[in-house]
Amino acid sequence: MKQDTTQATPFELVYGRTATLPVEIEVNTYSAEPITEDNFQKTLLRRTYDLMETLENKQQKAADNIQKSQEKQKKRHNDQLPKKPVKFKIENKVLLHCTKAEKQ
Repeated sequence: MKQDTTQATPFELVYGRTATLPVEIEVNTYSAEPITEDNFQKTLLRRTYDLMETLENKQQKAADNIQKSQEKQKKRHNDQLPKKPVKFKIENKVLLHCTKAEKQ
């Protein structure tokens, strides 16, 4: 399940790919080129570089999404604050909130 903030699953951000379910393993999928002993190292190295590149891109995109989400939340919070600070005068009545009484 994709996170709202990062727009990616935690698995994708760690491993750089979507998770494979056990049911999906049962279905045979074949790569575009057959893997032989000769090209195994080359294919493995290419796949490793591809994963490293996509992982870095996904993590950067997630960091950008987090930054945007934090800015949006900060703006929403600041919009709810009063525009001018409230100034009290002597003899104004105010509500005193005692947090100790709530804890008991």
